[in-house]
Amino acid sequence: MNKFRSFSILTVAATYLLIFIGGLVRVSGAGMGCPDWPKCFDRWIPPTNINQLPDHIDPALFNIVLAWIEYLNRLFGVFVGMFISLAMILAVKNYLLPKKVKVAVISAFFLTLIQGWLGSVLVHTVLNPITITLHLLLALLIVLLLVYAAQSSYYIEFPVLETHSQYDSKLKYFFYTLGVILFIEIILGTEIRGGLEMIRKENPNIDSQFLLKMLGPFKYAHTILGIVIVGLSTFIYFKLVIKSTNPSTVIKSTSLLIILLVFSQIILGEILVFFDVIPLIQLFHLWFASLVLGLVMVQYMAWNRSQLTNE
Repeated sequence: MNKFRSFSILTVAATYLLIFIGGLVRVSGAGMGCPDWPKCFDRWIPPTNINQLPDHIDPALFNIVLAWIEYLNRLFGVFVGMFISLAMILAVKNYLLPKKVKVAVISAFFLTLIQGWLGSVLVHTVLNPITITLHLLLALLIVLLLVYAAQSSYYIEFPVLETHSQYDSKLKYFFYTLGVILFIEIILGTEIRGGLEMIRKENPNIDSQFLLKMLGPFKYAHTILGIVIVGLSTFIYFKLVIKSTNPSTVIKSTSLLIILLVFSQIILGEILVFFDVIPLIQLFHLWFASLVLGLVMVQYMAWNRSQLTNE
């Protein structure tokens, strides 16, 4: 069990790093750094200078920095795919793991295969916005499945955890609501970013403040949902940490991290609105949102573990 748990945690970390690198590809404009797939400029190793381009490739398409950013993203994607494959093998071979955990890891594996296919679709459709959103959603589903598997194996190895903790038994639907709103918020954020990119391409000299106003309802919905997320995460923190009996280290640490990340999101969002739409800030804004989603999963599982052991 220890081997699977350790490897599953490592896989979760690698997947989160891949989400970060994928965001870096997006904000740097490197999505079409390699205009073909799976090769890059019809080569298995990207060219290091324009003289290495095949004759049928337009030299105007070549940017060495963007090409290598996208290529390294693909390489790391393969690396993470291998991690998830090995995690699946370890899960299937581990007789101590319940069926639900094995199904979660196997599902993550098959979704990873779909992710690879979507990566090729992104290139062939020249970064279709709908495909970009699906690509991100699948990445989030994969990481949540892996978090679930890692946390489940943690409780199998240490069955006494959460047995002495008592939390409000009526928080289930608050967790569900927070998780759904986080998903919607991330989708809205992705759509807003895509909208900004499209408008900026057509109107490169327009001020960022004016661009945000042009997005209209999407921007306001994003802000309103952000306020709801602050309220829900603060309420859950109050119930789990302040009003509970003997809260565990997992509950206290994840609850605090969620609050810190959520309020960091407010600061980053205000920077994007009032100063400029800075690509690096956009990158961390999205990545922090994905981290919050994973932490909510850990938080929920710890709460649920307590409910099961105290019945």
